[in-house]
Amino acid sequence: MKRPTSSQIRAFNEVAATGSFSAAARALGLSQPAITSQIKALEEGFSVRLFERTASGSELTTLGHRLFQRTAAQREVERDAAEILLTARALEVGELSIAAGAPGPAMEQVARFRQRYPGIKIDISFGNWQEVVTAIRERRADLGILTAAPSGSEMFRTPLLYQSLVALVPQAHPFAKRASLRLADLSGQALLFRSGRSQTQRELNAALKARGLSLTPLFWLESREAVFEAAAQGVGIGFMFNAASLREGGIVRVPILDIPETFPEHLFCLRTKMDTPTVSAFLETAGRAGTSTEA
Repeated sequence: MKRPTSSQIRAFNEVAATGSFSAAARALGLSQPAITSQIKALEEGFSVRLFERTASGSELTTLGHRLFQRTAAQREVERDAAEILLTARALEVGELSIAAGAPGPAMEQVARFRQRYPGIKIDISFGNWQEVVTAIRERRADLGILTAAPSGSEMFRTPLLYQSLVALVPQAHPFAKRASLRLADLSGQALLFRSGRSQTQRELNAALKARGLSLTPLFWLESREAVFEAAAQGVGIGFMFNAASLREGGIVRVPILDIPETFPEHLFCLRTKMDTPTVSAFLETAGRAGTSTEA
């Protein structure tokens, strides 16, 4: 039976992980033509297409996604082995990738970790709830920081903090002077909702449904940053977990009486990653900050 070579799989894994032939070449210490040649040989050897070339990079095809789900472990094994061998240097060097839903809690933890381990290179990306979870499950990120992270036998998670869902009210809006508001008060207001699989929007939708309310947004916006900026510019009222961003300009965070619950911001990872030196060190640093482990 024909088999792909280890070099072809290494090249495939790196392009799949970075989304770029040039980035994969840099990571593996090879030339870009060498990476291109390996991928071409792999695709032509099995008469398949694994990547769609786009203006912004290379995206996995459906088959490419299926393959990467199985081969990503090889990339992780190689990197984990290197980190274990480097442990003797007291974590003076190493790499750690983090996927997070919100910059506030994530950057607080990164700053604390960097104080103790300044030599560790950290790659951090942001996305919605589903994107972060997928990055962890597909091993494209070592650690995730997310509101209400998934539980399960394959996952380890620990709460970093608990936060409330608040309204982002423009400073010039009459509601900005209120100590709190109710969801019913928002009827007829210009509202900013999140599109996509946003945990913020999920919780807001659940609260509205539980109270038999329906609110029509002025805009559906892709990102938390877009919602914040629109609210700060006076476009409308948005919603956010109170610690998701430390920015203050142009908005007032107003508590919502109908949503008294607090929501955990979790640090989480695959259990198989917990013994990786950099992951273990990050978990330990977060633990020093007062987190408690969940089952």
